[in-house]
Amino acid sequence: MIRFILCLLYPLLLIPLYLDWSRAQAEGQIDKMQAAVFNTPGSEAPVPPMVVIGGVGLLAGYGLWARLLRLPGWARLLAMLLGAPLGVAVFTYRQAEK
Repeated sequence: MIRFILCLLYPLLLIPLYLDWSRAQAEGQIDKMQAAVFNTPGSEAPVPPMVVIGGVGLLAGYGLWARLLRLPGWARLLAMLLGAPLGVAVFTYRQAEK
């Protein structure tokens, strides 16, 4: 049970941090796109590659964490399916407070 809770805490704690970071990266990218639109249209990608790499890293880290905890496949999936929406809810709640 404790291993499941630890696996559940991974997305619950790290998804809000990732979403805060990726939002800041995307807003910076929008600024770059707006500055570049007059000089070289379409030269800036809408999603920075670091955001994609960060998301893949977050998922890979979850897989490694769950494997380290030796959770069965169904428990890994259940922890992610419960933790991810809770992490997004924490992010949304913190954004609403700002």
